[in-house]
Amino acid sequence: MVKSYDELKPETKRILAEIKAVPYGQVSSYRDIANRAGQINGARQVARALHGLSEKYELPWWRIIRSTGHVGMVGNGRAEQIRLLRSEGVEVTDSGKVLFDK
Repeated sequence: MVKSYDELKPETKRILAEIKAVPYGQVSSYRDIANRAGQINGARQVARALHGLSEKYELPWWRIIRSTGHVGMVGNGRAEQIRLLRSEGVEVTDSGKVLFDK
């Protein structure tokens, strides 16, 4: 069962806030979210938060990518992440690589 917001650990609340702060049409990596939330080496914590809390807390999960610049999802989720990023104007190759402005 997903916890209420008040029951979440402070670290998790900071992660959620950083995810929500990623602007429309932009991306951030799991690692960068963790660092900004004060969780050094916390990329897996970010992934767990996204996996378990995205729906309840309406997190823009599609804006969070791997530090390599690739989408992190696999299977049907991968196609959905690419579609959502493209709908926000983010350039993404068919292989899932986000093309950053130079």
